[in-house]
Amino acid sequence: MTYECYDADREHYAASLTLDAQSNRLAWTALPGQDSLLVQTPYGVDPARNAEALRELLERVCGARLPEGRFHTLNSTISVRYVGAEEKARNQGCRANGEACTYTVFPCATADEVCRVYVAGGRDSMSSPRCDVPMNIRAEVTPWRSRGAYWFFRREAPTEFFRVRFPDACPENYRDGDLEYSVGNRWRIPVTRQMMERGEFYVRTDRKPVLIPRNAGVRLC
Repeated sequence: MTYECYDADREHYAASLTLDAQSNRLAWTALPGQDSLLVQTPYGVDPARNAEALRELLERVCGARLPEGRFHTLNSTISVRYVGAEEKARNQGCRANGEACTYTVFPCATADEVCRVYVAGGRDSMSSPRCDVPMNIRAEVTPWRSRGAYWFFRREAPTEFFRVRFPDACPENYRDGDLEYSVGNRWRIPVTRQMMERGEFYVRTDRKPVLIPRNAGVRLC
């Protein structure tokens, strides 16, 4: 299979890409009978700016026509999914492949072992082929107080620790270091996936730690 990139034209159209957060499904507008190529990149990255690099990746990694039904990894930061016209019509789009990333849809056509991808530059606010999907993380940073026995009653006593708590489940595609914490701007420690999966961790300090997103697509709430 050979992959070729062309400038978008009136006969090949894909735009208005959106994500339904409730169903976790991507939907877009395309011409009837037209196939589409979804490209997943780091948050804010537009693959149309370097279409030749995308073409080379597709040809080197994939070789043959991409099987439909799932995303395929091209490298550590880019994944793609081929969505045929029948699949799009049947499923009204497809499931997303995670958060803290950007999805872009390109019209494409495959014939005679050649996949032609039609790339449009720029971004129309009303009918964009791109969709930025942030990863929203809830976090609570509070002083940790221990319970001690004092004669006939128990009361909480302050400690030298702060507790960092994540009330929700760890996002599926959270990566080590997407968040860091800092104390007094003296040092920064990555928050690993294991720490987030535990739901909480403790920092021994007399100053409140500050959580800092290190991934442009991560939002603290």
